[in-house]
Amino acid sequence: MSYIKRKHILTFVALFIVLAALILIFVEGYLKLRVGVNARQGASSSRVAILVAVDPIAYLAERVGGQFVSVAVLTPQGKDPESFAPTPKQLADVASTQIFFRVGLPIEDRFGQNVDSIAPDAETVDLSAGLELMPEHDGHASNEGGEESGESLDPHLWTSPANAIAMVASIADALVAIDPDHTAEYRLNEATLNAELTALQQETADRLAPYEGRAFVVFHPAYGYYAREFHLTQLAIESEGKAPRPRELEELVERVKKDGVRKLIVQPEFNRSSAQVVAEEIGGELVDHSPLEKDYFANLRSLTDAIVGSFAAPEK
Repeated sequence: MSYIKRKHILTFVALFIVLAALILIFVEGYLKLRVGVNARQGASSSRVAILVAVDPIAYLAERVGGQFVSVAVLTPQGKDPESFAPTPKQLADVASTQIFFRVGLPIEDRFGQNVDSIAPDAETVDLSAGLELMPEHDGHASNEGGEESGESLDPHLWTSPANAIAMVASIADALVAIDPDHTAEYRLNEATLNAELTALQQETADRLAPYEGRAFVVFHPAYGYYAREFHLTQLAIESEGKAPRPRELEELVERVKKDGVRKLIVQPEFNRSSAQVVAEEIGGELVDHSPLEKDYFANLRSLTDAIVGSFAAPEK
């Protein structure tokens, strides 16, 4: 064999070896990449998929579940859960739902059938079970009314720390049942959160003690459970989604003036025209507050700030 032919063969073999090595490096890198992607997807899919209606419930579920859960929320920030309709994308996103935590909001009823059809294996957990529910139209506790009398029940359970503590227990129980491998973590998170809620409960009670029996005014009756727990009265401008009649509005203004209320709490999700009329009549001002904010602790403290600020001075 000539020297030139031998050289060409050696060159070809060398090129082949280099090419083979490059292919092996590429394949190894690709496989590592796919393993990483699959591992991340596996980690994500291993989380318990939770569906809730509003952000405050998402907050409680995330605090209990920690890294072992993923939580989807039906109502976007700034929207009213009593009228908002879920989008087609949201319907598609719930296919993996394993637990649907309900509190009694209208959006849950509208969406419930979709959950049943899209995620038939999902467990529905009623967080209001075992709680003393009350009519939505005012802030007074009642064992009457509700479904039997045709009155709507107040679904804003979380505005009461006592209710939140009970709901946290239900959330933890549901997670332990569906994911027993992480029982210790769920129970530790439950205990930690309950300690914080108990401290917040005492803090709020201490701040409101000088005003026991006083009334605060809101546009939408979303704070009845808060009022009941801390011995206040909620006066709502709106009742069951309806603006007050002129006579009712007049009586409300008289009551507000008598009680010395100077600020009216208005949810940004609602029209404030009726509330503005009351504010002008009493020489007061409107204060924005939404019970739908996600940070439970900051939101409850800001509500207490608004209510304390609404009183001119404690009654003697």
